[in-house]
Amino acid sequence: MYFSWVIAWAMAEPPVVPDSSDGATEAAPTEPTPSELRARIEALEREILELQLTAALQPAPTQGSAGRASFNALNPGITAYGDLVGQAGIVDGGLSRGSTLYLRSLELELRADVDPYAKADAVIAWEQEPPPLEGGPGEGFGSEPEEVYVDLVALPLRLSARIGKFRVPFGLVNRSHPHDLPWVDAPELLGEEGYNDSGAVLGWLLPLGPAGLTLTGGALSGEPFDPDGSRANLAGLGRAELFVGAGDVGFSLGGSTIADIGASPTTGAPYLGGDLSLRWRPSTQRSVIVMAEVVDAEAAMAAYAALQVQFARMWTAGLRQDLGAGSSRTGVYLTGYTSEFFRVRLGGGFDPESGAVDVLSQLTFIWGSHPVEPWWVNR
Repeated sequence: MYFSWVIAWAMAEPPVVPDSSDGATEAAPTEPTPSELRARIEALEREILELQLTAALQPAPTQGSAGRASFNALNPGITAYGDLVGQAGIVDGGLSRGSTLYLRSLELELRADVDPYAKADAVIAWEQEPPPLEGGPGEGFGSEPEEVYVDLVALPLRLSARIGKFRVPFGLVNRSHPHDLPWVDAPELLGEEGYNDSGAVLGWLLPLGPAGLTLTGGALSGEPFDPDGSRANLAGLGRAELFVGAGDVGFSLGGSTIADIGASPTTGAPYLGGDLSLRWRPSTQRSVIVMAEVVDAEAAMAAYAALQVQFARMWTAGLRQDLGAGSSRTGVYLTGYTSEFFRVRLGGGFDPESGAVDVLSQLTFIWGSHPVEPWWVNR
């Protein structure tokens, strides 16, 4: 067999090689001119745009993995939050009877695009109040739809709107849930639960070069002003916030007010608040944040000032000073992340008035679709 292949190869006619001297060779290709290159690029860009438009107009596949992905796209993003808190109090050198570990909350959040013009969010919470440190039974779990609202995202003139039940945009921390805060406990500015109400707010963003000004106004049910529902009620919200950014540094200054429109002149004192923040973020490994708020609500003034230092990618340390009516508390906190889905925190506070010391710990875990983190988290 081998010799037959060799004989066949030897008897084959050699290929004809054209002679370059007979003038029959092809001319070397010429380089395209800049105008020709531009024309080709524009033609390719038009072709890509046509392909993108065609793909966007095609109906979604109904079979196979692509069909399953399209089907899942119709479902809302679902996130569950678990928030475990441990507390211990030390009074007169002894451990308080209410020192314990408890599940503070379990929250289920659903987010979805309703259509190109609106997004919806719903948060269903199972929560319980912290057991009293001095001992005694706690209140147990309660369940309610904590937030259910729609964001209108396609309004003209840099306008945005939110309609439903939500945490009111008053100050810095009231808009966040307790498990999202940079501390285990929340400063009591607008009550233990903060201000959560039903209504509608409209926001307007005004660009000012490297700065931006947001103006927010809205109408609320005013339920905190009339918890017994004894009269028809309405509250008005107003907020202005100035943002300034320069490289790694960002600064904000804001003022908020909520007025009970249906109240009498003697009982209708509005809520007033002022806040500021300063952020320095040279990298994802380092950051420093300073934030402070003061609130005058129901003739009672409360304030806090806080410092947070990120000294490694997954570690931050913080200090917070609270001031209230006849009381003060100094707290320190250390927070560590294994990922954005799992966080541990240890903290403690000291009240110089009573001499009481408290120790707090927190374990927060998230499963499901991960939402956008608060601005004080540096990623």
